[in-house]
Amino acid sequence: VKLIKQNNCGVSAARNSGFLVSKGSYVAYLDSDDVWKPNNLEKKLEKFASDELLGLVHSDIQVIDSASEKINEFYNGDEGYLLDNLLLGQRDWITGPSGSLVRKEVVELVGGFDTDLSNAADQEFFFRVARKYKIGRVPEITWYYRMHSNNMHSNINLLEKDALTAFKKADQHNLFKSPAFRRKCYSNMYFMLAGSFWIQGNSKVKALKYLSKSFICYPAILLTIIKKMISRK
Repeated sequence: VKLIKQNNCGVSAARNSGFLVSKGSYVAYLDSDDVWKPNNLEKKLEKFASDELLGLVHSDIQVIDSASEKINEFYNGDEGYLLDNLLLGQRDWITGPSGSLVRKEVVELVGGFDTDLSNAADQEFFFRVARKYKIGRVPEITWYYRMHSNNMHSNINLLEKDALTAFKKADQHNLFKSPAFRRKCYSNMYFMLAGSFWIQGNSKVKALKYLSKSFICYPAILLTIIKKMISRK
């Protein structure tokens, strides 16, 4: 075990520093508040051995609270070539850095975590990996994600800044397959921000602003909005 001490420059810089001193063929990240089960790495290495096209393997998760009590909340993501689904913000996603094992050569090719980002650093990194590699999934809970009030995702203003920056960088990397697809992806992202500000951010004005932007980008999003309104009745 090698301990690296550095000034606090954010989660992305910490992950990148760890990567720079790594010597193995695979790299795994574990955030300080998350927990691996004993078979976590074993199961992912088995998955890598089953398909030479895989660049990253992730696994299912269960949420725990600040006291490490299990919550009846689970996430599983998907596998395959997932870039389009990740950009759309659909359920076909990768469950997080703490649940991922990645080939070292993949990080060397696509680059590490963007130090301009914190909340969306995971998302933007997965965009670049999924652009070039097939993603694998272990359909089994091998780690626990800790939910508490200090999670970065609870900071809505940071979520807003990072979501906009991550999509700007996706544009710079030419990740959207067509102008129409880009508009749909941006619409979904704006819709997500609208919901976050309406429910958690205590800013109805910003919520309506992003709802308008979502509709302008992709008017068909109105059907999604209507379905959500009906489901809540």
